[in-house]
Amino acid sequence: MEHHWLAMSLETLPGGYVVRLPHRELKVDAVALGDGSYSLLIDGSSFDVTIHRSLSHYQVTVNGVAFEVAVRDPKQLGHQTGTAEDLDGPASVTAPMPGKLVRLIVAEGDSVKEGQGVAVVEAMKMQNELKAPKSGTVERLCVVEGQAVNAGECLLTIL
Repeated sequence: MEHHWLAMSLETLPGGYVVRLPHRELKVDAVALGDGSYSLLIDGSSFDVTIHRSLSHYQVTVNGVAFEVAVRDPKQLGHQTGTAEDLDGPASVTAPMPGKLVRLIVAEGDSVKEGQGVAVVEAMKMQNELKAPKSGTVERLCVVEGQAVNAGECLLTIL
């Protein structure tokens, strides 16, 4: 199964929500129908949604089409140990919160060990060193030093 990760945030407003995606903002009106069923109105389009939670993910059915969804809280990304399944293939290091990328400790092509510091992000006047989630080679840098970053934004990937 191919995984697609998307950084987004959800804000509660009177009478609905705002979903913020990397390049788009959506206004969502939601009515809970009970038993994990909802009626959503998103930018004028209606959706019937059912949500079932398991231990590791959510099964979300939208207008009859099923999706498997894993929710990653950016505040806890640095504290997750992950499973072997999560670490097969490329692994991304993401910003734990909005801030500024102060320093990239590694470059593309560098070998890294799990737990090694790879980047420093400054948020709320505090610097946070982010660690490699697995051993491997830095495949791609997604940002440059000095760049403002959003919570959940990819900083680099390790293969």
